[in-house]
Amino acid sequence: MQTYFNLESIPALIQDSVVTFGVFDGLHVGHQEVLRAVRTRADADQLTTVLFGFYPHPLAFLAPEKCPPVLMCLPKRIEVLEQLGMDISIFVNFNERIASMCPETFVNRILLRKCRAKHVVVGYACQFGKDRQGNAQLLEALGKEAGFGVTVVPPTELNGLPVHSTRIREAIARGDLGLASQLLGRTYSLSGKIVHGDGRGRQLGFPTANIEPGEQLCPPNGVYAIRAKLSGRMLTGILNVGTRPTFNGSKFLVESHLFDFDEVVYGETIEIFFVEKIRSERKFSNMYALAQQIRRDIRAATDIHTQS
Repeated sequence: MQTYFNLESIPALIQDSVVTFGVFDGLHVGHQEVLRAVRTRADADQLTTVLFGFYPHPLAFLAPEKCPPVLMCLPKRIEVLEQLGMDISIFVNFNERIASMCPETFVNRILLRKCRAKHVVVGYACQFGKDRQGNAQLLEALGKEAGFGVTVVPPTELNGLPVHSTRIREAIARGDLGLASQLLGRTYSLSGKIVHGDGRGRQLGFPTANIEPGEQLCPPNGVYAIRAKLSGRMLTGILNVGTRPTFNGSKFLVESHLFDFDEVVYGETIEIFFVEKIRSERKFSNMYALAQQIRRDIRAATDIHTQS
């Protein structure tokens, strides 16, 4: 898959395409239905598949105070898109130039001129153009005028409710990882670089890899059984999300203890898959009591991994 990160870097496409556009945070099962429709149409008409996306979220520019936390970092988004069969992905920073485009300009400059769209696939709730004036109905009308086809994909539902990124964020925020994984179509994960900690885990006998999650959404504070992808290897372990109240901490930390692993990996990127919550974070009377609890957490996580 070819990936581009600004409008100027997009080469002149040599083949007409089927295009979809949007934020695609999480690439959940609803997004996957849209991409499946893109792939099906492209295969039938022998066209290139193109995803035109925004990263970060447009609200980071339009209303930063309302911008939601990220479900999927950009490298992971690109990885999954390649797995889903996209030929070209384009992720641009939403800025004043794009924000000021009326729906007609967005269609003409982006979809037709840059992406050579012969067909456009969108979800039922799509909005585009200045002040979100454009919707699926307007896109269909513009398609008839300009000569491109439009497919509007109906909502994908789970438990009688539409699947969308807000619903996933709400599930993760309240700790319902099972529902979040169902909505995503995969185990919820976050990625980040391994950074230096203060060494307390090693003092307790449980060395940790501290992770910088950036703007990605973390589940509620507590201890989790996890799987981790590091340098192409899949590992198991436990993860603490929180402030370490036993040490009167106030800084939010994400710390993993990986089983049968004690390598120096500062600066490397790790992906954490949340398997199951073991317990909530709490304060212990001393380091000995905390170490005893960590041993119990490790046994619990080992049982969870054995059963999963």
